[in-house]
Amino acid sequence: MNPAVLSDEVQQFINEHLSTDVHKLLLKKSPFVEITSKELVEQIESKAKAKHKLPTWFNTEKIYYPNKLNLSQTSSEITAAYKASLLHGSSLIDLTGGFGVDTYAFAKIMQQVVHIEKNMMLSKIAGHNFEQLGIANIDFHNEDGVAFLRSNDLIYDWIFIDPSRRDKDNKKVFYLKDCEPNITEQFDFLFSKANNIMVKTGPLLDINNGLTQMAHVKEIHIIAVSNDVKELLWILNKDYTGEPHIKTINFKDANPQLFDFILSDEKNALANYSLPRQYLYEPNASILKSGAFQHIANAFSLYKLHLHSHIYTSDKLISFPGRRFKILETLDYSKKSIKQLKLNKANLTTRNFPDTVKEIRKKLKLKEGGFNYLFCTTTYDERLKILICQQIF
Repeated sequence: MNPAVLSDEVQQFINEHLSTDVHKLLLKKSPFVEITSKELVEQIESKAKAKHKLPTWFNTEKIYYPNKLNLSQTSSEITAAYKASLLHGSSLIDLTGGFGVDTYAFAKIMQQVVHIEKNMMLSKIAGHNFEQLGIANIDFHNEDGVAFLRSNDLIYDWIFIDPSRRDKDNKKVFYLKDCEPNITEQFDFLFSKANNIMVKTGPLLDINNGLTQMAHVKEIHIIAVSNDVKELLWILNKDYTGEPHIKTINFKDANPQLFDFILSDEKNALANYSLPRQYLYEPNASILKSGAFQHIANAFSLYKLHLHSHIYTSDKLISFPGRRFKILETLDYSKKSIKQLKLNKANLTTRNFPDTVKEIRKKLKLKEGGFNYLFCTTTYDERLKILICQQIF
């Protein structure tokens, strides 16, 4: 951490160059003796990224940013606040504090918060930034999180851990056992330190795989922002032996889309099937990640188009946690059908279909965009269909 970055002159330079091509800046000599061009570019890139992801940080003076890779791995403010809303009690230890976005949200809810980060630079950056943000109820420790827990007799209401999904060579990993730290063999010890554990994992982790590696899972929260799944949250309770509750949330505009169920709801569900009717429904990304393909049809009294086509239909328009469309026409999949419509541009989606979007565009000579939406899918009578739709907002 270079304190010279925090001077008024340097901060002004950073703010004035948030829209500048940073590659050009890298080729120039730094205008400041104590700061390299690389350091300036790191601050500019990360602050520009923080504008929408971390507006509180962006709008606070003299925030020090890590490089863009570290920033890309942090939670957004919206997902951090959601995590904090799930807490109860008064104390929490964040074993993988990093840049501190989640820790900041926790500190606004909990009386006592501990930020553990073994990377010295990130630990110092987080400490400085919390002073700028006016947060004073956080203790900072620059060491390994699990080692810190073993070094004392302190007990907490919550443990939060976000295992790093990169190995020693900085390559991405996807299984919990390959993450750092590997918590899959630590749960007995962790539950001796807190009755409640919140684990954040990446969106690619398979839910069934996660359940085989984690103990006493009470809830799984699948969090999407603008229909892009950002993270999975696993709530573990020492005394919980029941069935996990799956809670999906998609932060979309001012009204988040919610859908909750338990695993047996999906296991026991039998959807009804139909050819396309008047309206089409596409579940949001968090629901699709959850695998509630049968249960959601029953929950909203919808018909499924095919066992493997996870889109739904009805004669009556309903509220739904996903996109809704009016079906204008249903066609067989052929060049002749598209020629009759005289379409040269459309938004294209495939669901349970043999051809890719790229192949379909080439075959049908369709450009991307416009007001029409084409769903290429297989219906329950095993026929390839094109559904011509308009989105309903």
